[in-house]
Amino acid sequence: MPDEYRPTEWFEPLYRDAGESGAGPSWAHMETQPSFKAWLDQKDLKGGDRSALVVGCGMGDDAIELSSRGFKVTAFDVSESAIAHCNRRFPDSDVTFLQGDLFAENAGWAGRFDFVLEIYTIQALPPRYEDEVIGRIADYVAEDGQLLVVAIVGSEERSFESGPPWALTPDHIQTFQRRGLTVVDRIIREKASKKGDDVWITAFQRSTENE
Repeated sequence: MPDEYRPTEWFEPLYRDAGESGAGPSWAHMETQPSFKAWLDQKDLKGGDRSALVVGCGMGDDAIELSSRGFKVTAFDVSESAIAHCNRRFPDSDVTFLQGDLFAENAGWAGRFDFVLEIYTIQALPPRYEDEVIGRIADYVAEDGQLLVVAIVGSEERSFESGPPWALTPDHIQTFQRRGLTVVDRIIREKASKKGDDVWITAFQRSTENE
């Protein structure tokens, strides 16, 4: 179990020891993440050279998916080894893969991105960090930009002893809303997680009217 006071430290050894096939990280599908793909299958998402950010990009497949749809993509992960995997797997892509930490100030990223994608990052960190992490992710979204959050949602109260991962509760929606975002779309995939919890795919929009 990761040290509660060093919430991101456990990712680097996991990716450092991962095989080229993705063996190691349980969430590495080596293709577009299934719940994100389920959402895309219902949408006509086109980048049109708009900017996109992938939070906790892992092996990079979701960033590549967004790039294929015409977004100018920046993708980051706290693990240097994860970023090395991405650059080896996709040497000719236009995606900018960067090592970065959600808990650090990423200069120039506040309010910059037209589309932000977050999949399973919040629940990979101890519950005490939920509000801070949600705030940092929300701050990346530009005016009139969109945020897509894919989360495993359970019914139990979150506690450090219950994870990892630490399934979210429906209250995470309100936390994003308090950051000036409005829910514009939601899909619930019932019992779609490995542990049998529901997976919520929620799209948020930021506008000055929400501030």
